[in-house]
Amino acid sequence: MSETGARQPREDGAEPEAEPAPERPFTDILCAVDGTRGSLAAVEQAAVLAGPHGHLTLLAVTAVTGAGAYRSAAISPPRAEHIMERAVEIAERLEVPCTAAIDPAGPPPRVILERAAEHELLALGAPSASWLGGELLDGVAHAALDSLKGPVLACRTLLAGGLGFAERILVASDGLDGSDRLVELAGELARAHGASVILLHATDKDSPARSHRVEEQARRLEASLDRAGEVRLETGGAAEAIVQAAREAESSLVVMGSRGLSGLRALGSVSRRVVHGAHCSVLLMPPECLRE
Repeated sequence: MSETGARQPREDGAEPEAEPAPERPFTDILCAVDGTRGSLAAVEQAAVLAGPHGHLTLLAVTAVTGAGAYRSAAISPPRAEHIMERAVEIAERLEVPCTAAIDPAGPPPRVILERAAEHELLALGAPSASWLGGELLDGVAHAALDSLKGPVLACRTLLAGGLGFAERILVASDGLDGSDRLVELAGELARAHGASVILLHATDKDSPARSHRVEEQARRLEASLDRAGEVRLETGGAAEAIVQAAREAESSLVVMGSRGLSGLRALGSVSRRVVHGAHCSVLLMPPECLRE
């Protein structure tokens, strides 16, 4: 397949018109930055998704409370300024327009989620691989997963020597309502970034496989990409199958749906377990965004 935007010679010798670049699914992205490697990776990966015609809003929440000797902050204002400078440098290096904002309000999860509602996508650092560490330290990421109303990109830094972000996509389809749109989204991302796609359907032994619907999704995906894809049908726990398949395929992005469970129900959430266990970034789409 020819590269996007490449000019092909015409028989009459006239200068051919450049093919229009594929539309990008996400161009208005909120990036929550706190200085961690994951949050800075979120800025870089959001810039890749948005492209030069998109826009990033970079947000640091300091959560300042008290005054005088009793004044405290989740992130000190001077540190927030330094973090924001680094985030802006990343966006500028990738030539993506950005707006920087430091919000003194709090708590950070509430501020970030309220602002995220105004954007197409929230990008932030993925929570700790350790489940206990994540419960104690990654409040913002967990609040986003629990209160998922819009798409969330949970970002991890890329492996050294591996593929670039969104160059090999694993999309996990459960074959249920909304999964058609999820696979279609993966195809849109693949076209925008010249990526390859693996379509995975994982089911445990007590659940009916929906292979016929998944195979039809694969056919439509291949037709839209004009290339052969890969379909994997796995038996076993869905979260473990997704994490293992992503690692074996050296995927740089997992695309999957999320039911947005909260409280004790979230302990068994497939999406939360994948976000904790995956070696790469995970794009989560809530049911509201997958309705046909």
